[in-house]
Amino acid sequence: MKVWLPLGWFAVCVLIYQSLNPSPPELPEIPFADKMAHLLIYAWIMLWFGFIYRPGKEYLILGLGLILLGVTLEILQGASGYRSMEVLDAGFNALGVFSGWLLARTRLSSTLLWVESLIYKDQ
Repeated sequence: MKVWLPLGWFAVCVLIYQSLNPSPPELPEIPFADKMAHLLIYAWIMLWFGFIYRPGKEYLILGLGLILLGVTLEILQGASGYRSMEVLDAGFNALGVFSGWLLARTRLSSTLLWVESLIYKDQ
C-alpha cells in the first residue's frame, strides 16, 4: 500500500512540530517520563520505517538521519529561547533509534505485510 511511507514521514513531521512547539505536550509526573517519551517516539518511527525498508544501506542512512534530526532538534530547542536543550534527550533519541532498528530485525518487520493481507484478503 502506498500509504505506509507517507504515514512514516507524517510521524516525522509531527515529531518536528512537537519538538519545536513552545507548549510541549504534558507528560505524567513519573521520573524520567520525558526520557522514555523520547526513546519510545524515536523507536516507533525507526520501527515504522523498518516495516517498509529491509535492513541495508537505505535503512542505515535513515537511522543515522533520525539520530542527526534528534541532535538538531535539541540544538534548535536550546536556541529557541522558550525550550531547553538537553544532551540526555539526544542520547535517548539515539537509543530509541537503535531500539527501533533492533526491533525491525525481528518478525515485527512483517507487520505491515500482515495488515495488507487482511485488507486485501477479500479482493
